[in-house]
Amino acid sequence: MTATYGDCRVGHQFPWSAQPKDYAGTPIGDLLKRISGGLGDCRGHRDFIKSPQMPPCDFYVIDPPFILEFDESQHFSRPRLVTLSFYSHDIRMGFSVTRWQELCREIAAEDDVPIDRDERRAWYDTLRDLVPNLHGFQPTVRLYAGEYPWCSFHAASYPDQTRFRDLLGNRFPPLNRKII
Repeated sequence: MTATYGDCRVGHQFPWSAQPKDYAGTPIGDLLKRISGGLGDCRGHRDFIKSPQMPPCDFYVIDPPFILEFDESQHFSRPRLVTLSFYSHDIRMGFSVTRWQELCREIAAEDDVPIDRDERRAWYDTLRDLVPNLHGFQPTVRLYAGEYPWCSFHAASYPDQTRFRDLLGNRFPPLNRKII
């Protein structure tokens, strides 16, 4: 990431609320309210928002600002499918919502320790998808861990950087600098 995008922070936490009520009056306020309600209706777990702030993201790229999330199989659950079903086609995403829905159906992950773990993960993924846009970020990019042996890339290798970008297609924001 750093070789391609420069300054990149791992596990960065933003001071953004995890509570849907705090987004009332914003362009995503009503959507977050509907998503949290639908998520609560999914399996009856309604008290799944445990953190006052959005938990840390996997990677934060400074310029252009965007979040990169690396989704392992546990991210593809029935509750995540519910959240994705609320996304409208007019919201620009850095991943294919349709593909993520397919993966939710195929993988159907279940992680019930604690009992509402799938709802928590689905909610925080939703926040990482939608909230950054309010702060002038490019769309959040999501990579599926099972899609490619991502760790096989060598950051300093120009051919690997090129292959990495080719695999991602147009999911990443445009570079403001040359690839080294």
